[in-house]
Amino acid sequence: MSTREEKRRKELLEWLKALAIVLVAAFLVRSFLFGTVQVKGTSMEPNFHHQDLVGVSKISYRLGDPKQGDVVVCSYTRSTGEENIIKRVIGEPGDVIDMVQLEDLSYGVTINGALLEESYLNGPMNQKGDQTYPYTVPEGCYFVMGDNRDQSNDSRFLSIGVIEKGDMMGKVVLRLWPFSDFGLIP
Repeated sequence: MSTREEKRRKELLEWLKALAIVLVAAFLVRSFLFGTVQVKGTSMEPNFHHQDLVGVSKISYRLGDPKQGDVVVCSYTRSTGEENIIKRVIGEPGDVIDMVQLEDLSYGVTINGALLEESYLNGPMNQKGDQTYPYTVPEGCYFVMGDNRDQSNDSRFLSIGVIEKGDMMGKVVLRLWPFSDFGLIP
């Protein structure tokens, strides 16, 4: 084998090694640190729209617990299989959730007796679901709701119920698409 061929072979091996390292690093980042999810449906309007692409921090809840107000991606099992949903954390373990009728006959959410101020909503909530209230969130679980309350299936309904921490894929931290709305999620 000539020196030129040997040099090409070494260069090729170096490139293959670098490519393998990049692929393994990308796999590890995507599996354990950061992922992407496409929003399906209208349950989070006006803050997230159908087909928005969001970035999800998968490590957030390995290092800490979800907090009230966090926008999360969770998985739940339904008759058609496992599905990812995007919702907002409303209640943490031990919180007592209640739905109270307001003066305009819509419903408000109380947490431990205090009315939750929710500037992110797109309108009043006219349905409180089929959950029995007051409802105490069990340990290791979270009460989640969509921002578009009248178009959201969430913890207010027994078909979904509370979400266990282990079923949370992570915290939504970034909107990637559409580019016009690109940015960090507070």
